[in-house]
Amino acid sequence: MCHWLLTYWKVVVPTKSTAELDAEHWLFVLTLDGLTYFPFHCVLFNRWWLLFFCALANFAAGSVLAFNSLYDILDVYFYGSQTKQSVTIGLQAYVWLGAAAAFSGPLIEREGPRTGMSMATMLVTVGYVLSQLAVSATSPTFLMIGYGFFCGAGFGIVLVTTMCVVQKWFPDFRGLVSGICMCGFGLGNTAFSLLYVKALNRGGLLEPVTDVSHVPQIFWSTGLVMVAILCVTTFVIRTPPPTYIVNGHDIHCVPEAKAVDAKVLQDEYLKVGMTLVNYDIVAHTELDGTDMQYFQQVKALSLLQCIFSTDFLFLYIAFAASIIPAQIFSTELAAIGLGVFKQSLDATNQLMTQGFVSNTVGRLVVPLLSDAVVRIFYTNPASARKTIFVALLTTQFLFMAMQANANDVTFSMFRSLALTTVFASGGNLALVPCFITDMFGAYHAGTMYGLALTCWSIRAVVVGYGFASFQVTRSSLGNQFQWMLVLLVVGFVAALFIRTNSSDRFFHGYQYSIGGRVICQFAFARPTSDTYAIEDVEDGVTILDRHNPSSTPSTEDFVLWNGGAAAVDKRV
Repeated sequence: MCHWLLTYWKVVVPTKSTAELDAEHWLFVLTLDGLTYFPFHCVLFNRWWLLFFCALANFAAGSVLAFNSLYDILDVYFYGSQTKQSVTIGLQAYVWLGAAAAFSGPLIEREGPRTGMSMATMLVTVGYVLSQLAVSATSPTFLMIGYGFFCGAGFGIVLVTTMCVVQKWFPDFRGLVSGICMCGFGLGNTAFSLLYVKALNRGGLLEPVTDVSHVPQIFWSTGLVMVAILCVTTFVIRTPPPTYIVNGHDIHCVPEAKAVDAKVLQDEYLKVGMTLVNYDIVAHTELDGTDMQYFQQVKALSLLQCIFSTDFLFLYIAFAASIIPAQIFSTELAAIGLGVFKQSLDATNQLMTQGFVSNTVGRLVVPLLSDAVVRIFYTNPASARKTIFVALLTTQFLFMAMQANANDVTFSMFRSLALTTVFASGGNLALVPCFITDMFGAYHAGTMYGLALTCWSIRAVVVGYGFASFQVTRSSLGNQFQWMLVLLVVGFVAALFIRTNSSDRFFHGYQYSIGGRVICQFAFARPTSDTYAIEDVEDGVTILDRHNPSSTPSTEDFVLWNGGAAAVDKRV
């Protein structure tokens, strides 16, 4: 069992056959067995078309968030009154979305995105069939299984599959494509929420339920749209060919002239579960003052090394701190507007709409801004994204600190806090995929992103169960502001400890530095060879090379993999 788990959590990237490469010149490709490919000779493939369909699939996945607009009407339909029992179905969907996202990553990388999308399509299809049976037979149990398990798991696989694919096809626009896909996810929530309200003859999300006659038409009609979108996306989705170059860079964002040969990359790394990382090489000057005698360069990391790294742990904590306040505000917004601040129904509905818009804008603008910082200042991509991530956490903290005393908070002040919080939350949600890709490599991005999504799912479940019967008052709102402030401080500190400096991340031990100055360092035992040593173990590859301070590295001898422009050192 242990051996199986270790084998599963190792990403082994398969090679593509000639038939597959030939077929993928066309946009739509069908395969039934993974060996024979049937291209539709109508439209040539273009990566922007792939981005469009991946965003469309994320739009479909966003419908799982809109399920909360059906809670009240499903309660009335199944139980005759608003019992809040349908909330459990939506929360189960979040649970299985997170579980599927977390565990499907290695399988998707190993078998390919077509397999991932095919699995997702089958799960969603079965889910909507069972959901339709549930409303036809008036059985909430079928709905729990169909929508809660099958649709939740299917949409989790959709999110991971589409995101890891676009990150590979767009090494030059990682932030942009991450933002577009996450915008699609958010817009799906908004669009399907409005669709459900109109289709069920409700005046708004806060209006009481008066008519349940249209409930039997909801799942079969939306299910057809979902399945159609996912089927077409399955025909389109694929990974880049091994020789893929765009704007002079490969999928690792390495310049074409300095990229590792595709065959060497496959034989030496990908087929044994290693993936190249994309960071500045450890500079000799940064090692001065230590007892280090070797020039250390980590070419590759295994998936388990990425998962159990302290950097991912701190990223996970900071991500949770950034998104939890927004989730709580979104669930309590109506109660706060109507109950605490005594606002009208129209004013509360307007605030909810503004929240949707602010969150969606944040998902697009923030990752796009990170791309701009990388291009303008030629900085390490991971460092640029960390800077923006920390800046958003700081903004959330400052706004929360200014309104820590709920007794002095007015509705306009709360509106500013809520909109800022959901903007930052949406921005960091969209920033994380490209941040993870820069940190852990293109072939580990899907799995690591899936694991990060468990934070989002756990947050939704905890908030959903914990605040289901919670009564919001001005006093309780003040208490929430206080612990949210503490949570943001914890997230801010955790974010600071995310190491994006290569000399820190790949130090033989643990090292943390600020501005090139080492703050903390714990060294492990090192090889004693005065030439070079190669440590080749199942979970990692570390290459140590003797430092000759009198010589200058030359591209005739080796090539540097660099976070902003180049990557790994290949000796000839």
